[in-house]
Amino acid sequence: MLIGYCRTSTPDQNPDHQIDALLRHGVDRDNIHIKVASGAKASRPKLDLVM
Repeated sequence: MLIGYCRTSTPDQNPDHQIDALLRHGVDRDNIHIKVASGAKASRPKLDLVM
C-alpha cells in the first residue's frame, strides 16, 4: 500500500499539485494525508502517521 503526505504552510495555499503528483504515482486518494501547518511547528502528527 502506498501512503502519501502533502503539506501547505497556510490555508491560502492549494495542495492540488501535490495531490495530483501522488495520484499519478499510484497513491489512492483515501491514503493521502493533508496537513496545513507552519514550517516552524515541531509537531507534525500526520507526518508521524505516514512514517
